[in-house]
Amino acid sequence: MTPKDKEMHFWAGVSVSIAALVLFKALEVQHCWLWVLCAVLAAAIGKELKDYLDYGRPDWKDAIYTIVGGLVGIVLSFF
Repeated sequence: MTPKDKEMHFWAGVSVSIAALVLFKALEVQHCWLWVLCAVLAAAIGKELKDYLDYGRPDWKDAIYTIVGGLVGIVLSFF
């Protein structure tokens, strides 16, 4: 895929992690970082499973870029 595609996956990971962080912090969930991680993993893996079912070709590097982007929210959850 193109570098633009990887960039979009990175920013999707950032978006998912920040949204999950805001939600779980608002709900005062314990171990917030773990739930943010679960949300990011679900988004990354779910998207590639969807690509597999739709096109037969998942790109697991896309999942890695999504997870790396998700590290932003995971790190912020410790503050």
